[in-house]
Amino acid sequence: MKKKIFFEDFDSLYYFHGSTQGWEMSGLHFHKQYEIIMFMSEGAKLEIGNRIFEVGKGDIFFINNKEYHRTIGQRGMAYERYVLMFDPEIIKQISDTLDYDLLLLFEPQPGDGARRLHLTDRNLERTEEMLAAIEQEISKDAGDRHNQLQLKLKLIELLNMLDSMCGEFYGKKKENIKEPEGEKVNEESSFSYRERTEQIKKYIAEHVEERLNLDEIADRFYINRYYLSHYFKTETGFTLTQYITNQKISAAKKMLMNGMSVTDVALQLSYKSDSHFISVFKKNTGITPKQYAKEKNSKNA
Repeated sequence: MKKKIFFEDFDSLYYFHGSTQGWEMSGLHFHKQYEIIMFMSEGAKLEIGNRIFEVGKGDIFFINNKEYHRTIGQRGMAYERYVLMFDPEIIKQISDTLDYDLLLLFEPQPGDGARRLHLTDRNLERTEEMLAAIEQEISKDAGDRHNQLQLKLKLIELLNMLDSMCGEFYGKKKENIKEPEGEKVNEESSFSYRERTEQIKKYIAEHVEERLNLDEIADRFYINRYYLSHYFKTETGFTLTQYITNQKISAAKKMLMNGMSVTDVALQLSYKSDSHFISVFKKNTGITPKQYAKEKNSKNA
């Protein structure tokens, strides 16, 4: 029998904490928000796509807006949970500014694909405290800019803490995996990231004269933009944007040394304008393109 799937509309930031008896959603749903759900009772189930997870107190899941899911409470038993949903654009803007991706938590993982944690003791208490603080901010005047700022800051603090817990949790899981003699855990996946990074570097070199950006390259290589940004920096030490800029500046230097004008170089490398090119060049080299060309030509004279 085909499962019912429906779209459900929520506010850009939605919060729920409570307990219900024998709760069961009528079908799988999805929404434009990312969701954090933390279970505070035993016996419930979480269905994500074609996977069903038996959950208990302290289990927390991170669900993105492309995953169909539903929760099922055990009949005759109280089903307590925390639910926090938010528009990912709120965090994407902040992640771009900080150059640190807070949404990797919501990317599917190898194996069963779910991104989940089991929290106990102080970690569980801290998470409940932060969720309670978010609830308190939500209850305040939604039109107050200061309250909205405080709410975003508390959401970032929560995601940052959970990201840290995830790092510890998955790091311990890896430590518990026995490595076959002469092999390393995740060597194959590490190689694939290195290989993909080299492919992207080659693509940038071949298309350096075009207007390149993170979204365009992510789409071309079928990689989530935040995964791409994270792993590219891990492999190269540069963000993708920094690497593209470095390659364009290197190409610009060669063109200037070959006698091309600043206007022609800016046009050739697809900069928005001469002034934009000059600003980027000076920021990265400390001098203007004209000064660079003059210095190089005087040395070669």
